[in-house]
Amino acid sequence: MGTDDRRARAAGGGPPRTGGARSHGLRVVPGGLGPLEPRRLVEHAEAALEVVVGAVGGPDTGRLGRIPADAVGACYLDLWICDRLLRHDGGDRSAAAQCLVPLLLLEGVGGLAAALGAGLHRPEPASVEYRRRRRVLVRAARERSPQVWGRLARRMDRLAAGEDRLAHPLTAVRHRALPPPLPELVGGLEEERRRLATAVTREPAADVRYGPAERYALLTAAAACADGWRPHGAGVHDSTLGVGARRARLCGALCRLSVRLDLPVSEAARTAWRADVLRCAVA
Repeated sequence: MGTDDRRARAAGGGPPRTGGARSHGLRVVPGGLGPLEPRRLVEHAEAALEVVVGAVGGPDTGRLGRIPADAVGACYLDLWICDRLLRHDGGDRSAAAQCLVPLLLLEGVGGLAAALGAGLHRPEPASVEYRRRRRVLVRAARERSPQVWGRLARRMDRLAAGEDRLAHPLTAVRHRALPPPLPELVGGLEEERRRLATAVTREPAADVRYGPAERYALLTAAAACADGWRPHGAGVHDSTLGVGARRARLCGALCRLSVRLDLPVSEAARTAWRADVLRCAVA
């Protein structure tokens, strides 16, 4: 996925591009039959981000300063969260992914509209492509299957029985081994995980309404982001963009999930990762 290593993909690795300004391959999004799989929605959102970055500026244009950093970084992080959720929670069959992916991607892509400004509704290729991709996400968010709530309830039954991923800590790494601001973010999410685990043991999951089910899905996404975390070591993307890139993505993702869960987050935890995440997003 492009959010992992755009440069490696451009050199021949990774999946093919799904369209965008830099590839000069703007595509009309066909009207599909039925809901799209979460992985397909990720492709549409990634294409929307790429076309907007290509239209307003990027490393190759010398207009990086025009990019609305917060909107681009937020969309990139939502893509990264969804990618991690799909990788670590059963792919397209994940009830948490089916619940969250349409909403997270629509929020992230919707925030990019401000970057196009007055050109948003004009017939320029970049704006047309962006609008088409966003419409796919709008439809997907509206067409979430009601069955997903029943599947989430069954997952929470497993949590009550101690058999679910959320029956265990978000990460096995001790707090003191986590670089800042991860201790704050992981600590808040871990408290919320324990609260939810306690709550579902007191009442049948079938009686839990949408709010707790969505909190379960958000915490599952946080666990997916934290899975495999190691305090040291760097991959290709980190060596290209700086040693803080991997940590910045994790910090940014956990921050966005914490805010969605209405957990308190300090200003330092909200901002420490932003510059590195923007570099990842436009690389």
